[in-house]
Amino acid sequence: MHWIWTLVSALTFGRVGIRGPKGAPAGPARLYITFDDGPHPQHTPALLELLAQHRAKATFFVVGHDAQQHPEVLQRLLAEGHTLANHSMTHARLTRLAPAAQVQQITQAEAALGQTAHSELPLFRPAHGRPTALILGWCLAKGRRIMLWSVDSLDFSLSATAVVSRLQRTTLRDGDILLFHDDGETSALALAELLPLWRKQGFELAAL
Repeated sequence: MHWIWTLVSALTFGRVGIRGPKGAPAGPARLYITFDDGPHPQHTPALLELLAQHRAKATFFVVGHDAQQHPEVLQRLLAEGHTLANHSMTHARLTRLAPAAQVQQITQAEAALGQTAHSELPLFRPAHGRPTALILGWCLAKGRRIMLWSVDSLDFSLSATAVVSRLQRTTLRDGDILLFHDDGETSALALAELLPLWRKQGFELAAL
């Protein structure tokens, strides 16, 4: 599937992305850490503390329904310089919804997040990373960017130790987008080891 999205990204001139911008020619290579499925009242703040400790920025793809329950978490991540992005209203599988309901997953989440962000949210990541043809076309027409990822941590199914081992064995490249989740403790446990390692390797940890 990776090669398919690489092709789609090229055909859409990056409007559908699996990688972020590379670092400046004379500067450090960049990694883009992203979190799906929050905000969570306990786990997201813990991640924010960890990111601040290591001078790292990240992109949070949040679920509109949960964002309505925890606006203070959104306010904090924005105040600390992270990027807020759309991960649908209820985390529904778009492939199981009628056309109008697919679009509502985006627009309703935008309305919910906009109450805190007070700005446009151009980045969208569909639940499970599976946009439909309708959503691809809608996002292209409406100026939204569908942002997927190039490296999956598998933190939703592996232990923190296994995530660290997996990513230590992965050759990371300038512009890679890494997928984590902030609705559990695994990502924070793994990143406590990985963030200083990536810093030592010379990566800039940036937000999209």
